[in-house]
Amino acid sequence: YFPTANSYPAIVADMLSGAIACIGFTWIASPACTELEVVMMDWLGKMLDLPAEFLACSGGKGGGVIQGTASESTLVALLGAKAKKVQEVKAQHPEWDEHTIVGKLVGYCSDQAHSSVERAGLLGGVRLQSVPSENHRMRGDALEKAIEQDLAEGLIPFYAVVTLGTTNSCAFDYLDECGPVGNKHNVWIHVDAAYAGSAFICPEYR
Repeated sequence: YFPTANSYPAIVADMLSGAIACIGFTWIASPACTELEVVMMDWLGKMLDLPAEFLACSGGKGGGVIQGTASESTLVALLGAKAKKVQEVKAQHPEWDEHTIVGKLVGYCSDQAHSSVERAGLLGGVRLQSVPSENHRMRGDALEKAIEQDLAEGLIPFYAVVTLGTTNSCAFDYLDECGPVGNKHNVWIHVDAAYAGSAFICPEYR
């Protein structure tokens, strides 16, 4: 269940966006649309009470863009993490070609993650490891164990999906445990909150 367009403001917004039918994929295509997108993403960040560095208005590297679907967002995040890691490894090992590097890349997700995560791995041309969950939730120590096993085998961990609201049971992975593991091993943490991330709008969950 995705609670979209079920309130008066949401219905009006859907009508307006449908009537305007603006193609806003770049700033030059529609400056007003893309500027509004930046402002809207900051509204969302402030509703979730994210730290200032996550917001475009902070003047740093923060901000966000709207994707067409949750599946598309997962794929875009994986491709971004893949490109970033390939650049990092090329700088460390100039003698390796891109094919060699991509062959060593490995990503991670809970065994409860949505099928779109596995699909993103297939489309992105990288292997994804399924991390066993505990009561439907992925724990930091299980993620770290999987990462360390792959490092010992000469693989390159680069990406992990932490699900907030698994599709099967609405369980929340332990983001507070998995995040530090990602920082420790320089692994891009993608938070898939498509199903229940809106819960963070409630003040008690921010």
